[in-house]
Formats: sequence, structure tokens, C-alpha cells
Amino acid sequence: MERNWPRLDTPNVLWFFGAFATAIATLAVIDKVPESSRDVWELIVAIAFYLAYAAAGFGLVRSGAWSVPGGLLFAIAVAIMPAIGYGVASLAGMFPTDPFFDPLTDASWSVVVIGLVTMLDALVSFAITRFSFLFFEFVLATLITAQLFLPIFGSNPSGDARVTTSIVIGGALVVIGLLLDARGRRRDAFWFHAGGFFGVAVALVYWASGIGGHPERGWTAMFVAATVVLLLAALVRRATWAMYGVFGFYAPLVHWLTNNLSTNSVGYALVLLAIGLGLFVLGAAVHRSGWFSIGHGSFAVPRD
Repeated sequence: MERNWPRLDTPNVLWFFGAFATAIATLAVIDKVPESSRDVWELIVAIAFYLAYAAAGFGLVRSGAWSVPGGLLFAIAVAIMPAIGYGVASLAGMFPTDPFFDPLTDASWSVVVIGLVTMLDALVSFAITRFSFLFFEFVLATLITAQLFLPIFGSNPSGDARVTTSIVIGGALVVIGLLLDARGRRRDAFWFHAGGFFGVAVALVYWASGIGGHPERGWTAMFVAATVVLLLAALVRRATWAMYGVFGFYAPLVHWLTNNLSTNSVGYALVLLAIGLGLFVLGAAVHRSGWFSIGHGSFAVPRD
């Protein structure tokens, strides 16, 4: 009898890899459907695939013994929803027909609605299956839809606007994860932590890259944010926080301490060695001192 939750073993590796491969291949098949009047055949094929995967997933979930593959079939169906949304919008004549249309710079309520419907579909699918992986799709759709929504306020949004949006939405997702943690739903919360911090990390990397100007301000913001996240990782018992925190702590240090060194120099390599050993020793010191021990439970090793 299969367990209720996915785990790192051969069947689950095959199921998840197969689900990703199937979703990509299905979208490729839909895209290859010959064009017709307002893409009606593409819409029909997309709906057919969606119903087939959702029905098969529902049957497996209801059986009680195949919850993981059943949930993954629902996840494949959710991945098809944008294709269905595009087909419906094209059939209704509401999807932009300009060959140079860019949804990231040009306003389109049709594109935004497709994103919102995909988010809703992921939530409904989770309500049916209680399969936490569907929150990955919800979080991903949320981050993308937020960026697609920006042109509504003005064409060709600035880099600062995109960075701010990514940080705000990412932070909101992390807060949702904390609320789920407080209710004991740690498996569900994982995707909000991982996805939320990913959105924040992408924004800070963009800022620090100098593309939007003032790169040092970006490096400083990354270092401060990462330090706070790393300190709180043990308190919230989240390895996800620790991973993002240590990378965000490490990158600015490398940038500042090697700024005037050639990457081919011995000094550059020695600085990297010193930083790496410093973090290693810091981890040993934290474990030894029990700085993050609270009550009878040790919080020294965050876990997801």
C-alpha cells in the first residue's frame, strides 16, 4: 500500500519526472495542432487533455491507494489551464493579435485573467486532492501573474517596479507559509516559503547586478535580508530559510572581499577559502553553543 506522501525513492522519482515530461510534451502537442478559425481546434484538444488527466487523477485519488500519482495528474491538468485560457480568449476575440505583443510590457486583461484562473485551478485541485505539490503551481502562477499585472498601471514597467513587486509578492507568500506553519501544515507551507523567497532572491540579484543602477545598494539589501533570514531560520525550524539565508549571506561577502582581486589570482582563491571555512566553523560554533535552543527542544537544525 502506497504511503500518503511522496518521498525520495524510485517510484516517486519516476512519477514526478514523468509528470514534468508529460506536461511539457502535452503542451507541445497542443501547440502543434493546426491553426484554425480563432484556434478552436487547439482549444478542443487542450480541454480534452485537461479532462482526461483530471478524470484519471480523480479516480486514482478516490481509490485511496494512489494519492501521489493521482495528485500529479491533477498537476499536469493545471499546467494545461493557460493553454485553455488562451484558446477561450482567442475564440472570444479578446486575446491580443499584435505579432509584437509582449505581455510583460503591454497591458492585457486577458493574460492577467488567464493567470488568475490558473491560480484558482491549482487551489481547487488541492482542495480535491490535498496534494501539496499543487501549491508549487499556485505559487509559480502567482509570481508570474503579478508581473503580468504591472503593465495595467502603465506600459513597459521599470525595473524598480518589477523588483518591488517581486519582493512584496514574495514576502506575502512567505507570510502565508508562516501562517500555515502555525496551523501545523508544514508540508503545505514549504512551497510558499521556497517560492516566496525565490521571488525575493531574484529581485535582489537583479538589483545587485547593476542593471537597474545602484548595485551596492542591492548588495547591502541582500546581505541584511539574508542575515535576518539566517538568524530566524532556526527559530522557525525551516531549512528553506537557512538555504536562502546562507547563499544571500555568502554572495555579498564574496563580492565585497574580492572586489579588487583578479579571479585568476591566489588571493582570490584564498579569500574564497577563508569565507568557506568561516561559515563551516560558524556552523560548528552554533551547534556547540546551543544558541538557538529553546526550552526542551533544540532549534539548532532547521527542518522542512
